[in-house]
Amino acid sequence: MTNSIEETLSSSIETSETVLRADGVGKQYGPVTALSETSLIVRAGEVRALVGENGSGKSTFVGIISGTVVPNSGSVSIGGRSLTKHLPVESQTAGVLTVFQDGSLLATLTVAQNLYIGTPAAQRPRFGDIARWAASKLEEYDLDLDPMLRVSALAPGDRQILEIVRAVMAKPRLLLLDESTSALDASGVDRVLELMRVAAARGSAVLFVTHRLSEVFRVADTVSILRDGRYVGTHLAADVSPKQIVELMAGTRVDMEFPPRHDPDPDAATVLEARDLQGDRFGPIDLTLRAGEIVGLAGADGNGQAQLLRGLAALAVSGGTVTVSGNQLRNYRQATQSGVVFLSGDRKDESLFQALSIRENMTAGVLRRLSTAGVLGFGRENRFVDRQITDFGVRLGTPSSPPSSLSGGNQQKIAISKALATDPKVFLIDEPTQGVDVRSRMDIYRFLRACADAGNTVVLVSSDASELAGISDRILVMSRGRVIEEMPGLGSDEESIVGAFAVESRVVDGDGQDPGDVLTAERPLADDAATSPDPRERNERTRRSFVGWIRDEETIRLVVLTLLILAIGGLTAAQNPTFLSELSLKNVLLIATPLAAVAAAQYCVLLVGGIDVSVGATMSLSVVVMSYLVQTGGVFPNILVAILAAIVLGVVVGGINAWLVERMRLSAVIATIATLGIVSGVALTLRPTPGGNIDYTLIAAITKTVGIVPIALLVLAVLIIAGDFVLRRTGVGLRVRAVGINGAFAHRLGIRATVIRSFAYVLCAVLAAIAGVLLAAQVGIGDPSVGEIYTLLAIAAPVIGGASLLGGRGTLVGALLGAILLALLMTLATVLRISQGTNLILIGAVTLVAMLTYVIPFTRARNHRKANRQA
Repeated sequence: MTNSIEETLSSSIETSETVLRADGVGKQYGPVTALSETSLIVRAGEVRALVGENGSGKSTFVGIISGTVVPNSGSVSIGGRSLTKHLPVESQTAGVLTVFQDGSLLATLTVAQNLYIGTPAAQRPRFGDIARWAASKLEEYDLDLDPMLRVSALAPGDRQILEIVRAVMAKPRLLLLDESTSALDASGVDRVLELMRVAAARGSAVLFVTHRLSEVFRVADTVSILRDGRYVGTHLAADVSPKQIVELMAGTRVDMEFPPRHDPDPDAATVLEARDLQGDRFGPIDLTLRAGEIVGLAGADGNGQAQLLRGLAALAVSGGTVTVSGNQLRNYRQATQSGVVFLSGDRKDESLFQALSIRENMTAGVLRRLSTAGVLGFGRENRFVDRQITDFGVRLGTPSSPPSSLSGGNQQKIAISKALATDPKVFLIDEPTQGVDVRSRMDIYRFLRACADAGNTVVLVSSDASELAGISDRILVMSRGRVIEEMPGLGSDEESIVGAFAVESRVVDGDGQDPGDVLTAERPLADDAATSPDPRERNERTRRSFVGWIRDEETIRLVVLTLLILAIGGLTAAQNPTFLSELSLKNVLLIATPLAAVAAAQYCVLLVGGIDVSVGATMSLSVVVMSYLVQTGGVFPNILVAILAAIVLGVVVGGINAWLVERMRLSAVIATIATLGIVSGVALTLRPTPGGNIDYTLIAAITKTVGIVPIALLVLAVLIIAGDFVLRRTGVGLRVRAVGINGAFAHRLGIRATVIRSFAYVLCAVLAAIAGVLLAAQVGIGDPSVGEIYTLLAIAAPVIGGASLLGGRGTLVGALLGAILLALLMTLATVLRISQGTNLILIGAVTLVAMLTYVIPFTRARNHRKANRQA
C-alpha cells in the first residue's frame, strides 16, 4: 500500500526515473527501535522534504541511505543499483552525496582541499590544479571565498553553504540534506533553497530534512512524515498546511502559538549593565538589561551577536565593564556566582558533558543543593532528575545513558534544564532551537518566557528572525559588531528585522569591525562602495595577513627546530670545542639514525590519530632476531636478509595492533601496551640475557658513513622527504591526513579510514623493526631490553617536530629533526661531563622549551580562530 502511494505521488513529477527506492528499511539499537520498516521512492527532479519530531528517525533514515548506518532490515537501491555493503563509499559510487547536520568539512584543510576531497574521484582535477579548479567552482557558484583559506577561519554560515555547494556542483543522482539550514540566517536559507532548485533542475533527486516548515512550502514538491520511528505518509506539499503537518508529526494537536508577552516595564530593576564592552568582532557597546524581559540579538551571520553574548558573561572581553548587582564581572566564574549563565549553541562540545550520563549532566550545576556535608544524596538526586525530566518533557530511555543517545531536541532540553536549574538572574542562550522540532521549540519558548516572568532576564541569539519576533520583548539589531537599532518585539516580524540589517542606510561605519575581516558566502550587508574595498581586494588582504601565515605554519616549525638544534650545538661547542670534531658529530648522527627511523614509525600512527607504545619492544625483538639470523660466522650475514626478517616481524606485530584497535575496537594505548608486553616477553624468551654476537658485515654496512653522515641516515632522509611529498602534494596523502584530522568525517566522505589506519599500524611496526636492525648494528649483541628507551623518545621526537597526539598534523621531516635534537641531547652527558640525572633533566627541559617555542603562539592563534568560528 505504501509503495502505491509513493508511486502515485511521484508520478506527478514529470520524469519516469526512480532514483531512490527504500523498501522496509529499519534500524534497532538494542531494545530501541530507531526506524521501523520505512519505504520511500524519490524520483529525479523531485524535491522531497522529510519531516518529523526529534527522535522520529529522520537522521537514521538519512544515515542508512548515505551508508553511515547499517540497517537491520529492508533494502536500498539508487538508480536501480542495490546497496549491500552500506558504506559511504558504496553510496557515493552509486551517486549519493550527503550534507550532514554537523557537517563533514575538515577545519584544518583549505577550502580548495575540502572541495577536492569531497568531490567524486571521476570529477576531481589533477591534485596540482586544485587551487585553480576550486577558484573556478567558487566563482561559478558566486562564493566570495579564497580557495587557499583554511575552513577553520570561515564563519559557520559560510562553512554550511560551502559544503552544500560542494555536493551540488558534483551533480549527484541523489542529494541528501540533513538539517542543512539549521545554522543559517535568512539570506543563507534563501541561498540553500535556490541550490536545491538548481540541483533538481539538473535532474538530481533531492531529499532534505528540516524542522523549519516554511522551507517545506517554499521548495518541496512532496513531503514525507515520520513519527516515533514509523512512516506516517507522503503528501503533495500543495495539499497540506503547516498545522496539518505538525499534527501528523506529533500524532495530536499542538499549540503553535508563542507564549504571551507584555510591554517592557521601563521602571523594572536593572539586572545587568555593560559599558563600553568590546571584544573580538564586537563593541564598544553600552547595554542595560532589566528584570522580566527577553532580549533578542539579531543580525546577519558573523556580525558579532554570538561574541557579544559571550562578552555579557565575561568571556573573551578585551575592554569595558559588565556589572551585575553592583559587582563588576572579571571572569566567567564571577559571572556564574553573580547569577549569569551562558549556554552555548554548540551542544556537543560546550553545552553538555558528552562523557557523563544524562543524570550527571542534569545535576552538574546543583550538586551543592543536592548534597549534605559534601555527600550527594541519591534519593534527592533521583527525585530532582525525575522532576526535571517531567517538567522539561525530555524523552529518553534511561537517565544513565549518555546525551549522545538522545535526539537534538532532547539534548537541548537537557542543556536548558541544566542551566535553568541554577536559577540564573541572567540567562544568555545561543541558538536555543537550532535543530529542534516544532513541538520542542514551543516547549523551549515557554521555558524562556517562564524564566523571564520570574523576574530574570533572558538574552538570546537566533538566526531565525521569525523566532526573535515571536519571543523577544525587544530586539537589538547588530551590524559590524555594533548595535544599530533597537526594535520592540511586539509588532516586529521577520521582514522588518531582516530589513533592519540589510538596508544600506542602516549600516554603521566608523571604527567598528572591518567588514573585510569576515568572509561570508553571501554578504547581506550593502556595504558602502566608498568605504568598503572590492571583495577580491578584501580576500587578498586577508590572504596576506592571515592565510599566508597559516600556510607556512609547518615551515615555521621546522625553521624554529633547526635553529634550536644549531643553538644547542653552538652552546655545547663553546663549552667543549671537541664537540665539533668529526668523531663527535658522527657519533651524534649514528645515535640519531635508529631514533629517526622509529620516530618516523611513530609519526605514521600519530598522523592518523593513533599511537603505538610497542615500538620500543618491537625494536628489541628485532635486535634479538638479528642476533640469531646474522651471528658472527653464521650462514647469512646479509643486510637484505636482516631487512626482510624485520619486515616480516613488523607485519606480524603491526597486524596484531591493527586487529586489536580497528576490529576489536580497543583503545590504541591499551592495545599497544598489550602488544608491548607480548613482544617483550617473546624477546626475553629468546634471549633471557644479552647474547649472540651480530656479524660484523651487518655492522659495517649499516654504520658506513659519507663524511660524518651515516649512509643509512641519508637513505632514511630521502625516504622521509619522499614521504612528506606524498602526504603534502598528492590526493592520496590528503586522504590520509583527512583520516587523522577527523576519522568520522573522512569516513562520511567515502575514505576507507579503517583500511588507512590499519595500514598505518603495520607500516609503523615495520619501520620500528627496521629501526631495530639499525640499532642492532650499533649494539652488536642480542639485548632483549635495548629498545626500551626508545618507547617514549619515539613519541617525543615527532611531537617536538610538530605532530599532534590528536592526529592530522606535523611532518616526517619534523620527526627527523626531532630525532636529531634528542640524539644531540643524549650525548651531552659525555661531552659536557655532567651526570646522567642532570642530562635527563636537561633533555626534558629543552624538549619542553622546544615545544613551547611554537606551541604558545600557535595556541593563541588557534584560540583566535575558535573565537572567529563562534561568530
